[in-house]
Amino acid sequence: MSNLNFQDAINNLSNDDVKVRKEAIESLVGITDEDAIEPLIKATTDDNAQVRFKAAEILGSMGDVAVDKLIEEFKTSQGKDKRFLAFALKETEDKKVIPYFVESTEDEDFGVRKVAVRALGELQAEEELDSISKCLEDEDWGVRLAAIQALGDLATDDAIKLIKDARKAEEDKDFKKSCNKALKKAKNRQEAKASGKSIVKVIPMSTIKEMEKTNVQKAIKEYERYVEAKQAKDAPYKRLCVLYRKANDYDNEVRVIETAIEVFAGNDKKLSYFEKRLAKLK
Repeated sequence: MSNLNFQDAINNLSNDDVKVRKEAIESLVGITDEDAIEPLIKATTDDNAQVRFKAAEILGSMGDVAVDKLIEEFKTSQGKDKRFLAFALKETEDKKVIPYFVESTEDEDFGVRKVAVRALGELQAEEELDSISKCLEDEDWGVRLAAIQALGDLATDDAIKLIKDARKAEEDKDFKKSCNKALKKAKNRQEAKASGKSIVKVIPMSTIKEMEKTNVQKAIKEYERYVEAKQAKDAPYKRLCVLYRKANDYDNEVRVIETAIEVFAGNDKKLSYFEKRLAKLK
């Protein structure tokens, strides 16, 4: 990890040496300072792909803090520059970006179209089914595949029918396999919804634990998905308690503990840990 302070990191983003720029962007991971937004947006046009991607990832993790400025820049950008801004906007998970992604499903750049249609699925934009379905006819195979994945995310009856129709019309075996995976995901989502379970996309705990070393903010976000889904794994709750304690975030630590107590009410061993932790906080 870099020891650069905030201002040095911002200044070094425009350094001629790519190694210096890489160090600078790594030191800004997890930043929430609004003063970093414009320099990071500029960094999404860097000559180095690693710098561009990391800048977009940081902006996306900032969420609603950066979303408005990202939208303004997105509306005037083109080509690969717009691709990285699209990725950043998708990562904010803010539903206000949906109209811009709908428009971008017809963008000249295939990369922008691909991110746009994928985002509509992840954002559960059920009302934009027509825009997603049009991407099934796109000239780019990757965009068509992204549309199938988006339909799997929506998991509505209409979306499932579109996947089945696309599978029937397509001869490519890999595409058909992707359709099958999307149908399986959609079925699981429908079953979860019918049983009253929260539908939340989570990534493996081992991946998030590694993420803590480089991007604590994003790690917290991923752990919170487990809490949102009220999953019966105590590790995410424990890690969040530790991370919130380090950040002196008392309110969020208590919230996580109280949720854990609710989830593990029938498991005395797991319940005891969180009850004791809560008692120490009071």
